[in-house]
Amino acid sequence: MGKKIFLFALLIAVSTTAAGCKQNGQKTQPNTENRISATDTLNTQHSTSDNQHPTLNIKDITSQVTWGYRQENRTKNDIDIIVVHSNYHVVNQAKQQFDFDVDGCIKQFKDGGTSAHYMITRDGTILKMVDEKNVAYHAGKSALPDGSRKWLNASSIGIEVISMKRNGPTEAQYRALDALIKDICSRYDIKYLVRHSDIATPLGRKDDPWGMDWKRVCDNVKAKYPNITTYNIPVKNNPQFK
Repeated sequence: MGKKIFLFALLIAVSTTAAGCKQNGQKTQPNTENRISATDTLNTQHSTSDNQHPTLNIKDITSQVTWGYRQENRTKNDIDIIVVHSNYHVVNQAKQQFDFDVDGCIKQFKDGGTSAHYMITRDGTILKMVDEKNVAYHAGKSALPDGSRKWLNASSIGIEVISMKRNGPTEAQYRALDALIKDICSRYDIKYLVRHSDIATPLGRKDDPWGMDWKRVCDNVKAKYPNITTYNIPVKNNPQFK
């Protein structure tokens, strides 16, 4: 009888231990699931943010651009201006033949010994041409409209948008430009958002960016960065500026 009681007690003990192991296993599994859920939540939040500020479609071609800039080690304290430009490919000036060929646009920069930090193609792709830490030769002879500073390459980031007066930016370019400007503003204390025409000296030397709804660009940026300074200086030979 005593032997039966001992075996029965032993059986209960084994069963209890097994149940305990299973419960411990169940406790471990929810912790793993919780970690996965936390990651999913972060991804969802990131996705929501991306919907508000579309993911930048950037193609880095800095290794191919060996001209039109000066190597520097600029920090966030050195950069407080964003300059927006326009460019297109001149196929034949005499015959007034032009197009939006990207390679042609890049070749023109090379031939002229100039560059910008970014160029936005017609489909909204952002080409990174020069590292932001370096000084790109995009502004030329220039000054802030308030007269506080001249020769702005050293303190600016230049963005080229492929467009013409009769064919302004595409919707994809507007979205890419907005996202890129906001991204730059999030990383630097940007004080001025200007067009090339606003800063080129003497006034009227440049009339780009062409065909651009500048008010739209500025309003979108100011909605997030209200303290940024913009200008609306008319350009005589570009009546599309409003």
